[in-house]
Amino acid sequence: MQNDLRVQLAMFKRKYKVSTTADAVHALKEMPPEVRGLFDQVETLVRLLMVVPISSAEAERSFSGLRRLKTWLRSTMTQKRLNGIAVCHIHQERLDSLKKQEIAQQYVQGVERRRDVFWSFI
Repeated sequence: MQNDLRVQLAMFKRKYKVSTTADAVHALKEMPPEVRGLFDQVETLVRLLMVVPISSAEAERSFSGLRRLKTWLRSTMTQKRLNGIAVCHIHQERLDSLKKQEIAQQYVQGVERRRDVFWSFI
């Protein structure tokens, strides 16, 4: 299997003149499925390269944020709530980009009781 990969990589580089992962992705996307089947090991390698994190900085930041959250709220929070808040903390940028007004309106529109209680806040 390792020899298959070496042979396929050598053929792939010779035929498509790629120097970066982006070039390899582009070359794989452009080739017909029949030809791509000949480079199955190369395709698997490129897919793995695309999902492997470059560094552990994001994971380290996540654990650091979780540690701060747990220290601050350890005694008063259930595990389910802690998990939810941790996910929100880790994905802060994504949450900041949400249209909160629209989400709140959709939540309130569904039930009359919600409208009575929350409509003045929207």
